[in-house]
Amino acid sequence: MNIKLNGKKFTVDEKLSLIDFLKNNNIDEKNIVIEINKKIITKSLWKEYRLNDNDKIEIITAVGGG
Repeated sequence: MNIKLNGKKFTVDEKLSLIDFLKNNNIDEKNIVIEINKKIITKSLWKEYRLNDNDKIEIITAVGGG
């Protein structure tokens, strides 16, 4: 199954959870917001959310500073 992450194409196993996708790709779970198909997925749903073919995922990292 194919997805896009921040504009890059990825092939993933069917029924892969969002949290497993993050772990498999060494993406740190801290200070990020995830949007899938223009909808924010809250962190409490990451374990339950299953990726679907052609999902468009945007991961935004919060950066402190000033």
